[in-house]
Amino acid sequence: MKTFKSTVKRVTAMVMAVALLWTLQPAEASAKQSMAKGVDVSKYNGGVDWNQAKAAGIEYAFIKVGSTYSGIDPNFAANITGAQAAGIKTGVYIYSYATTPEAAVQEANLVLEWISNYTVNFPIVFDIEDKCHKNLSQEQLIAIINSFCMTIDAAGYYPMVYSYKNFFDGKLSICGWDRWVAHYSDSCGATNNVCFWQYTSKGKVPGLNGNVDLNHQYKDYSSLIIPEGFMDHNGNTRFYSNWRMQRGWVNYNDTRYYLDGAGNMVRGWFTDASGTYYLSPADGSIARGQCVVDGADFYFTAEGVKLSGWVVLGDQKFYYDAANNGIMKREWMSDAEGKFYYFDKTDGHMYTGAQVVDGAEFLFDANGVRQTGWATLENGTFYYDPVSGAKVRGFLDDANGRHYLAPDDGHMVTGAALIDGKNYLFDEKGSMMTGMVSREDGSYYYDTATGQMVTGWITLGEQTYYANEAGHIVTGVYTIAKQPYYFGADGVLVRNQAVELEGVSYITTPEGILTKVEAALAGEGQPAEETAQPEADTAQPAA
Repeated sequence: MKTFKSTVKRVTAMVMAVALLWTLQPAEASAKQSMAKGVDVSKYNGGVDWNQAKAAGIEYAFIKVGSTYSGIDPNFAANITGAQAAGIKTGVYIYSYATTPEAAVQEANLVLEWISNYTVNFPIVFDIEDKCHKNLSQEQLIAIINSFCMTIDAAGYYPMVYSYKNFFDGKLSICGWDRWVAHYSDSCGATNNVCFWQYTSKGKVPGLNGNVDLNHQYKDYSSLIIPEGFMDHNGNTRFYSNWRMQRGWVNYNDTRYYLDGAGNMVRGWFTDASGTYYLSPADGSIARGQCVVDGADFYFTAEGVKLSGWVVLGDQKFYYDAANNGIMKREWMSDAEGKFYYFDKTDGHMYTGAQVVDGAEFLFDANGVRQTGWATLENGTFYYDPVSGAKVRGFLDDANGRHYLAPDDGHMVTGAALIDGKNYLFDEKGSMMTGMVSREDGSYYYDTATGQMVTGWITLGEQTYYANEAGHIVTGVYTIAKQPYYFGADGVLVRNQAVELEGVSYITTPEGILTKVEAALAGEGQPAEETAQPEADTAQPAA
């Protein structure tokens, strides 16, 4: 209760300050200045033919909704629906008995309850003139008025105050709300802020029986109370629907807007229980989809809620980082499971497949996860570093042996390969082969330490071989350094053995040189004449 009273006092002070401006600028209301003529009615006027009243020039009507003593006016429903059906603007009023701000709030809430099923497209009026108000102080009366009007305003309607001229000029002189002044004379005089003047209680209007209250209008409410749409108000923008100022979320023109507690449009960032939104600084509409705000990229749902996490758009995926206020992720990202992803520097889309990033090549699966280790693709098998994920080139050792990844595109090499001027051989799984290897065209020997093809004399344990310049392990008679040697079908150098070739008998020396038997027996040591053999290197076989 203390908080309520202090709030009322603060608002009262504000309204009193505004009212001082009007006090300095009196204006006399007269019939000549009237914009339109209207009536106010209650049950005492009986049934009304509103079509006749409209035809007679009545443009608006204030209809009594009731009071706390008598309840809802029995003719209220018929009057408000009949007047609106005839095209007459309709406001309502309550005759007040409130002597405290709390009672005024109760009266305002009662009005809101009574009009909830009807359209009110003119002000809602607080009629303060009862004898219970006569002995209240100016501060008490202003607090009562403000409490009622603030409650009506908070509900989106336009509040106004009704009383007689002497009361306005006396205890209500600092009332800052629009005034409807009762003064039965040729002029309303210099009463401040007169928006309506009830100038007689004995008027005659076709369609209404007996005497009726007649009023002049001085303030144009057509731009203040509108059926639907936006309206500028003291530098802010408000929104009306069914003649009622709205608050909170509004769906309009296929988008959404947010109006704060005072009914003013919110722009920029806004957060409520449903999420965080960005409302256009230009027109207040929600941001949707991918939007750039203050130089950063965000994503908003169709309802305008800012999202974080994964977003799929067409055949592309994006990530909005919750740890960074929902800003679109670019470049590298790792998740809680240690998986790495990469997002394009330009538009932020997630990479899949083979991609080049900062000059290095990477492979991402269909879910965008960076791959490591071996990967077999349509154009070959490749290896990606387990730490950096970058494609590897050159020699690589793993549990299956040594491999070579081509310098041009990194594909795993199989078969015979010339690398830096040296010959190597890799099996169908890309593992480097060493030792004696049988190929379709013969046998070759690859160094067990380096994997390089060996040429020339080769000694393996007690066996000696010779590989020609092409690396081929020779067989049969082969001239080396102008000496004929004899190698078996398995390529092993034959030593100290008799050999018969095309009906001629030979013997091989301890060095493996092929010699005719006759020469050998004569001790001449003449080699066999095999001039058809090619010249070879000058190396001598191992003893």
